[in-house]
Amino acid sequence: MADMTELEMLLEQVDELLGEPLIDGEDALELAAVAGLAARLGAPAEALADAVAWRDSEDGQELITQGFEELELGELVEWIDNLMGSEEDEVEEALSDFDDLVAAAVWCGRSGQVAQAAREVEASIQSVPDPFAPLAWLAEQMIALEAVGTRRDLYGYWFAVADAAQWADGDGEDDDADRD
Repeated sequence: MADMTELEMLLEQVDELLGEPLIDGEDALELAAVAGLAARLGAPAEALADAVAWRDSEDGQELITQGFEELELGELVEWIDNLMGSEEDEVEEALSDFDDLVAAAVWCGRSGQVAQAAREVEASIQSVPDPFAPLAWLAEQMIALEAVGTRRDLYGYWFAVADAAQWADGDGEDDDADRD
């Protein structure tokens, strides 16, 4: 069997999540994040039709609202603020977790609920770029996505990560910053 693409894996995950009962805000945000990431990668509308129908349903809206109300964005922003000296995998995990929430918010039409946090993360990366410099290659891939590259107002943190290597102090020069 051929390797699945990232989009195929996300769409399979959407189907799995829809096959389980969605019972709370956390479940709703998980589905919204996966569907949002798939949409950002250009998933065809028909592939996300069931997820959209759930999102737009009364139950879906209620659980999504609950999820965003329970969301501790401040804690995630603080985690990103305090990544100096962290290993690359922890930095990538923190950024990925935050990006998942932004993708969920965009897919749910609630980008305003994460916009301020996104600006704070961008400012944090700009003020302390060193831990993010090794991820510049990933940021360049993200910015190349039309849904990200055309929304600097919301995805400015990816632009800051892409620029981190040039602003970092020290040893980012030998860290495969030119990966393609």
